[in-house]
Amino acid sequence: MNIGVDVDEVLAELMEAYLQYHNQNYNTNAHKKDMFSYSYREVFGGTEEEHQQRVLNFFKTEHFQNIKPVPGALKTIQQLTKEHQLCIITARPHVVRKETEQWLSAYFADAFHCINLTNQWHGVGKQQLKSEIGKEQKISVMIDDSLKHALDCASQGMHVLLADFNYPWNQSREKLPENIKRVHSWKEIVAEINNYGKNNGR
Repeated sequence: MNIGVDVDEVLAELMEAYLQYHNQNYNTNAHKKDMFSYSYREVFGGTEEEHQQRVLNFFKTEHFQNIKPVPGALKTIQQLTKEHQLCIITARPHVVRKETEQWLSAYFADAFHCINLTNQWHGVGKQQLKSEIGKEQKISVMIDDSLKHALDCASQGMHVLLADFNYPWNQSREKLPENIKRVHSWKEIVAEINNYGKNNGR
């Protein structure tokens, strides 16, 4: 199958790195459990422009360069790449394409047959929806931690695995569509991909 894979909070512990940077530079004491939203403005206050600039500054730091992989991701991606075509679909901006490719190459060498940045996350210029890329790449299953992106991809017929590794920002009181499945570990992701494959003759 063609499987779409998000980067931040699915493969890369970006939030952890960003909060270390933010706490050191802006006199805050935030932890991942406090991040009820992936919008930093909603959590910390201030303006959207302020937080866009903070993120752009963060991209130039060692905090960003030294992001660690999410537990379980390395082993599982190696396993999945033997049977499926994996494609990166991240909302990161185009300005960090080179850094993103270098990080993926360092930890997940040759695991992904394509890398797409949709430029939705603090990006200037043309933006794309993840579902647009998903359709172009004929994605059957999308793995993402964002409820917004999950709903977008699910609306276009993709089966979405919503990565919820104790993530407060993707909780919802509303019932999720049938083609979105909340998963709590990489082990669970593999099980769901196998189930989906069996049920759909893949």
